Amino acid sequence: MNGHSRPVDRAMNEDRAEKLTIRSLWLEEVKSVAEQYPDSDVPWYLTLSGAEGRDIELLIDQKLISLTEVGSIKEKDQHKVVAVENNNESVLQLQRKFVGLRIREAPFQSIVRGEDMFNWPRDEDEKYCRAHIVNLDLNSPLKGMPENGGVKFPVLAWIRKLCQLHTRSPRNDWTLCLTLHGEVVWPEEVKEEVNRWMKKFLLENLSREPVFARSCKEFFKDALYEQISDCNELDFTVLDRQDQQKVIMVMVPKIIADLVHSQGWSVSTERNLRYGGDGEHAPMVTWIVKFTWRGEATATPDARYKSALRDIFSGAGIVTESGKIEDHRVL
Repeated sequence: MNGHSRPVDRAMNEDRAEKLTIRSLWLEEVKSVAEQYPDSDVPWYLTLSGAEGRDIELLIDQKLISLTEVGSIKEKDQHKVVAVENNNESVLQLQRKFVGLRIREAPFQSIVRGEDMFNWPRDEDEKYCRAHIVNLDLNSPLKGMPENGGVKFPVLAWIRKLCQLHTRSPRNDWTLCLTLHGEVVWPEEVKEEVNRWMKKFLLENLSREPVFARSCKEFFKDALYEQISDCNELDFTVLDRQDQQKVIMVMVPKIIADLVHSQGWSVSTERNLRYGGDGEHAPMVTWIVKFTWRGEATATPDARYKSALRDIFSGAGIVTESGKIEDHRVL
């Protein structure tokens, strides 16, 4: 199978204005890390770059990664970026295009050792997972499955493990860049249970945190908010694409905050953006989430969680077809 025929590569290779805008946001994050941690022992940037590595190209164009006279990455910079790629042809393409690039040939779930908290990355994989920026640019929807009376989301469980890995010494604050397909897609055999859990999870915090409830009402608008807040069952998979994107925009940072607030991290959703969904382009959602270490001394876990909930909407918006970012309040 040709690496460029995969949906993930086609999506990453597109030079649509929306994607160019998203990559520019990633670039700014790497610039910030380069200034703050110029001599870091762990990578600045771990990325699921795809075969073309468009985000890596930007780092080279901006002189964050330097090249030799023959065009290979200089040895002093080879540890700063790690590409994760499991497709053989895509690996070869990256090796040809970026000579000297550090490439980990495995699916990300293998590097992080799955979603459970009993198996952990070791050696180089642990160092990669502790990168200052982890960019999980995924062309897949949020997948949920019932587990012990609740629901498990494997991708978000990986993020919980990344937070735990970043607490190890030497501890550094870190940034997650996450992109998911913006449709709500549940397997038919678990759809009813996952839908029920999602609605309950949202309702609990609408009543628990008044600021979150007011923000949700403004963000979702009346019709969707009423569907979520009434006592009737709701099938999230039949909502229109825009409403599905909005639900994912709220649920993902909310679940992340729920998973990690007790570890000592302050969670700040800096960007919470949707794009696509019209015509031939898939609906997508992307986030930039900052994890700042606060430990146990500065706030209770519950206070951190409520702060994270309120912060979900501060960077929320849409990337238009022209690449402009519009705040959700003007939509």
